[in-house]
Amino acid sequence: MKNIRLYTLLVLLLMVVGIFVSCSTQPTEKQIADQFMNFSDESTSFEQIKNAVKDKRIVILGEAGHADGRTFEIKSELIEYLNADNEYDVVLEGMGFLDGAVLQGVLPPLCIDSNYLNVANAWNPLWSQTKEASSLVEAMRSGKVRYWGMDCNPSLSDYFLIPYLLASSPSVSNVLEGNAFDSLMAIHDRIMGIDTTLTDNELDYFDAKMNQIRKALEDETYLEKKAILDMTLDNTLAFSGQVRLGFTEWDAQNEGINIRDRQMAENVEWYLNRFPERKVIIWTANFHGAKQINQINYGKEPDPNLYNKYVLLGEHLEKAFPGQVYSLAFTSGGGSEGYFYVNDSTAIVPDSTSMEFQLSQREMEYGFCDLSQKKDWADVVFNSTILGYDCKSGKWARAFDGIFYMKENHKAHEIDR
Repeated sequence: MKNIRLYTLLVLLLMVVGIFVSCSTQPTEKQIADQFMNFSDESTSFEQIKNAVKDKRIVILGEAGHADGRTFEIKSELIEYLNADNEYDVVLEGMGFLDGAVLQGVLPPLCIDSNYLNVANAWNPLWSQTKEASSLVEAMRSGKVRYWGMDCNPSLSDYFLIPYLLASSPSVSNVLEGNAFDSLMAIHDRIMGIDTTLTDNELDYFDAKMNQIRKALEDETYLEKKAILDMTLDNTLAFSGQVRLGFTEWDAQNEGINIRDRQMAENVEWYLNRFPERKVIIWTANFHGAKQINQINYGKEPDPNLYNKYVLLGEHLEKAFPGQVYSLAFTSGGGSEGYFYVNDSTAIVPDSTSMEFQLSQREMEYGFCDLSQKKDWADVVFNSTILGYDCKSGKWARAFDGIFYMKENHKAHEIDR
């Protein structure tokens, strides 16, 4: 009898050891994937996401790429869900700062062509012209969702910038007298067109005139208008700085990214300080939403350590509003991606070493993982395709607060006209 008991105990012990060894040898990506909550449809996950972000003033909704139609659709639905009690304003990548002010009626349109004054024109076509984001566009157009732009890259109102500044305040006319108006317009048109033949002297002239206009606006008595025009000038100078660097050389491109992200963050900070009672949902890419992109290994030539050079939107906002930012990355385990204006699409095939591959093996339609609650994951390194479906290793829990997974994405489609 004693031998039977010893034998039974030995068998149980071997089973426990076997289970422990099996778990310890599982890929980290599988262990991470096993922690995702499983949902049969996307909307059932929204309550969990709402609970995760409820105490945050800034919610960043990312996307692996700007051609992820299904992601656009889910983000639009999630915004509607989170904003059911009208708690949030939406702040958009791909819409200029001045556009938001004019379209929301905070500033008058003045000389801006009325044919351009709608959300679909002001927001970058990559999103606004897609069927998948059309419900959000309609909600903004109808006034159900308040919105603002955060981009310093050219947008609707920027094409009218110089005459708009002139029409906004009589004091600006002193800066634009004589040939100054035509000269400034000519340079500005070339800046908007990213003309690489612009000289430093021309850009110096443009920047100097912008700063003279800023000084002239000090006499403006309508303080809200002055504050918005000051920020508009900041955005104009930020893009001028990108043009000055150029868009072809590797280092210049990447420094331009830092300029843009810093300015986008300053636009959001300005907005939240101006409207202290409001919360915002930011529509952008996973890349811009990263709180610490330097925790992810770029790992490719010509600069494997590239991500150490970036400070992006999400990181700037976390520093400005510590503990008040929730950055949600979106990723996919399959399907396709493609821009609405082309017929072709690209298959999404997760690398076999990635978390997404392990998630696809679970056969779940949708999943959500609240990384912010996994404090012991902060220094866990694993592989993911969160950034443009390119498999990278890193401490992803330091870069993002949560991950939303879908089994299949699909390419964006043009809105029916």
